[in-house]
Amino acid sequence: MTDTKNAETQIKEAVWTYGGWFVLLTLTFGAGAALAYIFWGDAPRLRAENADLNKKVAAARAERENVQTQLTMTQEEVARCQRKLAAAPSSPAQ
Repeated sequence: MTDTKNAETQIKEAVWTYGGWFVLLTLTFGAGAALAYIFWGDAPRLRAENADLNKKVAAARAERENVQTQLTMTQEEVARCQRKLAAAPSSPAQ
């Protein structure tokens, strides 16, 4: 009878030992995964930086379009002035 009790006790101790290790490792890996998601998975800092860079890109595009429009208007004005100058009668030199 002592051999059976001894074997049962050993089995119970083994189950509790390995069960405890399993729970401990599961909690450790779970906490590591949760912390990794909090710090790097959602990446709130990178989202804010991305939004800021997108705003800067949009502002640069708008600035470029404004400059191109001003250049086109200036070139048209120069061409108009040159046509007007070419069409003007030349005055006699004194």
